[in-house]
Amino acid sequence: MKKNICFIYFMLFIMFPIQARVLTDSLTVNTNEETEESITAGFLDGKIGPMGIDYSSFKLPPLGTLFENAAQTPSIQLLEKERQLAKKLLNKEKRKFLEFFRVHGNYSYGNTTSTSTSTDISTPLYSFASGYESSYWNVGASVNIGLESLMDLKGKINRGRLEVEKAEIKKEVELDKLKQQIASIYVRITNNLIALKTAAEYAASYRGAGLMTEQRFRNNQIDIKELADVRRLENDAIGTYQEIQAQISTDIIMLEILTHTPIITQLTIDNQ
Repeated sequence: MKKNICFIYFMLFIMFPIQARVLTDSLTVNTNEETEESITAGFLDGKIGPMGIDYSSFKLPPLGTLFENAAQTPSIQLLEKERQLAKKLLNKEKRKFLEFFRVHGNYSYGNTTSTSTSTDISTPLYSFASGYESSYWNVGASVNIGLESLMDLKGKINRGRLEVEKAEIKKEVELDKLKQQIASIYVRITNNLIALKTAAEYAASYRGAGLMTEQRFRNNQIDIKELADVRRLENDAIGTYQEIQAQISTDIIMLEILTHTPIITQLTIDNQ
């Protein structure tokens, strides 16, 4: 009888730690799964920094709208004013031939009055006055043509036309450069928005793996080297995610400056 009782105690002593360990491992796995799900949700919610922009549903304005707004930027408007000035100078050169002709005219009107006195030894002093009205007008024209000016008249007009064309081409070149810069940033933002989602998934996975690996290290199931390797991969994934975030934010702000189009600014105001 005593042998049977001892045997039962021996079996309970062995089985209870095993069951407790199985229960502990199960709770650890469930806790890690819940933690990983919460981490994944945190990365995929799309919120970036203090601006609070939801990049999971963010959309850029149409590229055509950005191009139209870019034409109204100060740098392009300055070139437009230069074109307009060249156009006005050309019109002035076209009227230059009028300087060869002179037209003049004048008109005058007035009253003339004279008073005189007379006397001698036999005649007492007396005086008399007289007056009359008069008017005068004159109209004339003259032609004064300088040979040098006459010979260069057509050349000045042609040079004026070239200045207008030069100003127009200069404006188009600068506008094309600006459009190329806008298009490059636009495509980069579009691609990075896609890459951001993938980076979020990788970052969430590696962070969850890091937490599970840390728990295994605490349970003495792995050594410190394996934990360090997983943590390094986790930091690399999170760093990549944050770099894409920063690049998207920088590019959008640059796009606002180049096109004078509110994008983040308007979204931030709407969210307040």
